[in-house]
Amino acid sequence: MFRCCIRCAVWVTSFVRLTSLIRSEPFRAASRVLLVFLVLYSIGCWALIKSVETTLLDDLRSRVQGETELLSQIYRDEGRRGLVEAIERLGSTAPGRAYGLFDDRRLSLTGPISSQPDFLGFDTRELNVLSGGQVAGRYVLWVDQIDALTLVVGRNDDLISEARQRLVFGFTGFGLLLAFFTLALGLWAARRSQQRLDQMERVLNGVSKGDLAARVPLGTRNDQFDRVSRRMNSNLGQLERLVSSVKSTATAIAHDLKTPLSHAQLAMQEAADAAASDPTVQDKVGAALAATDDLNRLFETILRLSRIQATTDRSHFGPTSLRDIAEHAVSFFGPLAEDQGQSLTCVGSDATVQADKDMVQQAVVNLVQNACVHAGPGASIEVAVRAGNAAAHLTVSDNGPGIPSDTLERVCEPFARGTKDRGTPGNGLGLSLVAAVAELHEAELQLENTPKGFAATLRFPST
Repeated sequence: MFRCCIRCAVWVTSFVRLTSLIRSEPFRAASRVLLVFLVLYSIGCWALIKSVETTLLDDLRSRVQGETELLSQIYRDEGRRGLVEAIERLGSTAPGRAYGLFDDRRLSLTGPISSQPDFLGFDTRELNVLSGGQVAGRYVLWVDQIDALTLVVGRNDDLISEARQRLVFGFTGFGLLLAFFTLALGLWAARRSQQRLDQMERVLNGVSKGDLAARVPLGTRNDQFDRVSRRMNSNLGQLERLVSSVKSTATAIAHDLKTPLSHAQLAMQEAADAAASDPTVQDKVGAALAATDDLNRLFETILRLSRIQATTDRSHFGPTSLRDIAEHAVSFFGPLAEDQGQSLTCVGSDATVQADKDMVQQAVVNLVQNACVHAGPGASIEVAVRAGNAAAHLTVSDNGPGIPSDTLERVCEPFARGTKDRGTPGNGLGLSLVAAVAELHEAELQLENTPKGFAATLRFPST
């Protein structure tokens, strides 16, 4: 049963690939060329067959006419009796021939042709009727008048029919063979093109996942695929340089700004210690220190996000329990939720995934923090872990107001915040970091408004 299922899967996969190749442009081009060729080929074959039939018919007519002249000469030399004897002798010794001789009253004098034809000259007739069933088949007839006698000489056209059948069979077989090889060549060209396109697709997928060093392999034919690949590699190289430059610049700016901010914090702390006796000055210095702390956290988040987006190394990933991570986040934000009258719980079974535990922990912390901040006082927040055959799910859901549908698609962009979120703590980088962690782990981040509120789900591939 298992082997049968495997064979069915292989057959279905092969059928899908064949269907894809048939729909490809190279195969369609080959089919169009083949269709035009077959039309022209059919016309040419028809003309050639007709030409051969005409040539053979003319040759047959020449033989019938020559034989008629010979019998006419016998009549002139030996008279009616000699002509009758000659016809009887030829009719008994020459297969494929038919003769008839009629007097002036249309009565048959000899020969299997017992009914006088109603024409003079050449014609092709079915002899089954004219011979009363003695001779069957189509014959080329020559009807000639000799004095008061009417002489009919005929030969069957089996040679013409056989030649026609052989030509039709040969041309048809050659046409089918040519069509098969043309379609096979089209499939081969489609497969080669599909392989090159698949290479390009894999490279672009790699670039979209952060592998900016990916390049399209170049062939040796210098065909259109090589030219396109060369142009793609050039553009990808330029993109890599630009992205690296932007990341380096952003990192450098963050580092350069972080140092003076740290110095400013130290100076303000010293000023706060010096102004401990003056409450007014102490409050202002405290506010300034809080602002610099927020800036420090912002730059830390930017640097962390930049490092996650820049890495593609997954060699350090190890078995990670989503249940442990969820319980840790619930325990950490439990006091905050309690202060706001919120219910924060962890439910579900355990699920183990291959991951960087610290990164996933940070992503889940961000999701739970967003729920606590935006769900509102008294909200019910639930962190659920669920294991499946194909994927493991971690969902943070609440019964809060959710996210407006017009901003749902862009909330994962850096610094993207809704209008109603302007007064809440945060910098708009939390979900961006979650999305970057999900992308590095080849996981899927799904944000959706539910009938009860809002839910954010991380769907990891099962180990």
